[in-house]
Amino acid sequence: MIWDVIIAGAGPAGSVSAYILARAGKRVLIADRIDESRHKIGESLPAAALRLLRSLDLVTPDRAGWHRKITGNASCWGSDELLLTDSINDPDGPGWRLDRHHFDRELRQSALNAGATIYPSQILKANRSNMVWTIRTRDGQEHQACWLIDATGRQSFIARSLGLTRERDSRLVALYALGKPSADAQTERTVVEAVQQGWWYAAILPSGTPIAGLHMRPEAAAGVERSQETWQKAWLETKHVRQLFPGMCDAQRLKPVDASGGRLVRCAGDGWLACGDAALAFDPLSSQGMLSALYGGVLAGRAILQELSGIPANEEYETKLTAIWQTYQGRVKSMYRQENRWPEEQFWANAQ
Repeated sequence: MIWDVIIAGAGPAGSVSAYILARAGKRVLIADRIDESRHKIGESLPAAALRLLRSLDLVTPDRAGWHRKITGNASCWGSDELLLTDSINDPDGPGWRLDRHHFDRELRQSALNAGATIYPSQILKANRSNMVWTIRTRDGQEHQACWLIDATGRQSFIARSLGLTRERDSRLVALYALGKPSADAQTERTVVEAVQQGWWYAAILPSGTPIAGLHMRPEAAAGVERSQETWQKAWLETKHVRQLFPGMCDAQRLKPVDASGGRLVRCAGDGWLACGDAALAFDPLSSQGMLSALYGGVLAGRAILQELSGIPANEEYETKLTAIWQTYQGRVKSMYRQENRWPEEQFWANAQ
C-alpha cells in the first residue's frame, strides 16, 4: 500500500496535519515512538488557540477537564516591580495550562477518529524515487507514500537528512525543574522574572506541581546544569519566583532543553514539507510556540491537500511561514529591548 502522506512526529503539529488530511479522505500514516514517561515542556496555550481548535471541531481544554485556566500573567521585566495582567481583559478569555500528555493524546485520537493510522516507531531513513517516498522505521519496517511531512520538532530530522540547515535568531537553553506541591503556591498566573543571567518562567501545572525554568545562554547554562547547588543559588537570588514558588528549592531538575528561536532555510520541497517546530521554533518568551504549532499543522495539511489535487502550494506555504517568522521576530525583539537593567551583561547585550 502507498499512503498519500506519511507524517514523522505525533506532536500537536503532526497530529493536526494528519487530522486535516484524514478528514479530507486521504490515507495518512503517522510514524512516531510515543513516550509519555517523561515530562513534556511547553504547557501554555494562549486563549486565541481555542478559536482555532473550535473551528476544526477539535476538543478544547475547557471541555476536556484535564487542564487548568491561566488567569493572567505576573511579570518582573524592566523593573523590580511585579506587574499583573488579567485574562479578563483578553477578548478570548483565559489561556490554559495544559497537561501535555493528555492534550497531545486528544489530538492524536482526533486524527485516528478521522481515519489516520499511527505506527509506533520512529523514522530512521527516507528516500524518494519515481515520486514515491520509501521510509524505514527503527523496527526495520518499510512504508511508502506520495508525500512526507517533517513534524519531528526542533531536530528537523527529515529536512536535515535531505541536507537542509537551520538558522537561529538566538542561542538559548532552558533549565527546568519540578518542585513539590505546596499550599503556599496556588497562583494560576504565569510568572516571568528577568535576572542578570537570563530570565525565569514559573507556573503551577494542572497536577498542582510547580515548574520553574531558567533561560540562559548555553555557555552559562552548562555550569548551572552540572550543579544542584548552583541551580538553587540562582533560584534563591530571584526576587519574586522564590516567594511565589517556595517548593522549588529542592526541585527535581529536568534535562536541559533547547529554547532557541530558529527556522529551516527552506520548509518545503518536492514531495515534502516541514511544520511545527521542525519548520519554525520560537523563543518561549514570545508565548507563540503552541499556537503556531497548531496553526502550522493546519497550513501543512491544507497545502498538501492542494498539491494532491494538482494545485502547487509550496511557494504559498513558504510565504505564509515567512510572514509568521517576521511577526515573531519583531515581537520578541521588542520584548527583550524592554529589559535594560543590565546592559553590560552578555545575555542582555546579545538579546538586544
